[in-house]
Amino acid sequence: MGAAELREGFLVCLGCGREHSPDRVLYTCPNCGGLLDPRYDYESVKREVSPSQLAGRVRSMWRYAELLPTDAKHAVTLGEGFTPLVEARRGGFFFKLEFSSPTGSFKDRGSSVLISKAVELKARATAIDSSGNAAASLSAYSAKAGLPCYVFAPAYASPSKLLQSQSYGSRVFKVEGTRRDTYEVATAAYTRFGWYYCGFQTNPYASEGMKTIGYEVCEQLDWKPPDWIVFPVGTGSGLVGCWKGLGELLKLGWIHRTPHIGCVQPEGCSPIATAFLKSQAIQMVEKPKTIAEGLMIAKPLKGDLVLRALKETGGSAETVSDGEIASAGVELARVEGLFVELSAAASYAGLKKMLDSGKISPRDRVVCMLTGSGLKTPEAYAEQTVRAELIKPEVEEVSKALSG
Repeated sequence: MGAAELREGFLVCLGCGREHSPDRVLYTCPNCGGLLDPRYDYESVKREVSPSQLAGRVRSMWRYAELLPTDAKHAVTLGEGFTPLVEARRGGFFFKLEFSSPTGSFKDRGSSVLISKAVELKARATAIDSSGNAAASLSAYSAKAGLPCYVFAPAYASPSKLLQSQSYGSRVFKVEGTRRDTYEVATAAYTRFGWYYCGFQTNPYASEGMKTIGYEVCEQLDWKPPDWIVFPVGTGSGLVGCWKGLGELLKLGWIHRTPHIGCVQPEGCSPIATAFLKSQAIQMVEKPKTIAEGLMIAKPLKGDLVLRALKETGGSAETVSDGEIASAGVELARVEGLFVELSAAASYAGLKKMLDSGKISPRDRVVCMLTGSGLKTPEAYAEQTVRAELIKPEVEEVSKALSG
């Protein structure tokens, strides 16, 4: 069945194409195990709303309510979305400040929709496996909805992120091993106890919140899409969501072309970027290791969708070293006044490499996604290599002045 024939609100399997009711609790297709995607009646949306009508609406992602899968009247929201889009000091490109979201990361968009859907489905509790940002975000929105939340995190996760989750009242379980191990423990738990699983890799509603990034970027640029949108990628939920949102704007006729999309991953865990650059299938990373802990996803379930997004938009991928990530984070703080976590700084590191290599032209209008706050992982900036770069020049200068 083609996309145009699908009934509004139904979930379609991206693998076998079967429809499923949104009234059932489903994470993947019960027929083939494929990922599920909500669909909408775009002709009806065209009749109900136009870009000019958005101006007077609430400045949050719920201004796009006709294109979200839950009733906005019952939305669980903390005012997420419509984050600032600021031009870089050196000009020529823009930063999307997703770290200004209520809990400090872009995950709030997905959490708002996920928890709104959980309430709609009358869930008793929520659960997630996460290295930090998604867990903290889901914890906040679960608290807002009055739902118990259970978090499963890898033992290496940042203590400050886990503390944030606990502060919202979530029960946090640390799991030794990889993110894959954490996922398997979480799956066993939510299956046994009947909790509503809000994993950003498989729950079909997570990317519905993320797609509003694409809406906002275009609206903030007066419906003139940029040439590129560059993402740091772990699970790929943000990039895939944005890609879907851009495609929907194209269907609605609100934009007339889509930007190229850039995918940036750390060298120590780059299954998607490596597959793209080598024109091969995605392979699981056996021993992922990087300072960008939020991007340490060894087997991203949405990886093939990311590859499809890159190919269909004429985009590209890049890998960056830990040193390049750390330097990008320091530069963002010093030059732009933007203090972001290192997982977010990866996108800027990748953008710089794409500019240097000619993948992106200096004449292109580019939006660089900064996904999480530096306050999430302050310990990362206390590491010796970064601390020396931050402090040593200033210490030497002040010492000379005092001794003189």
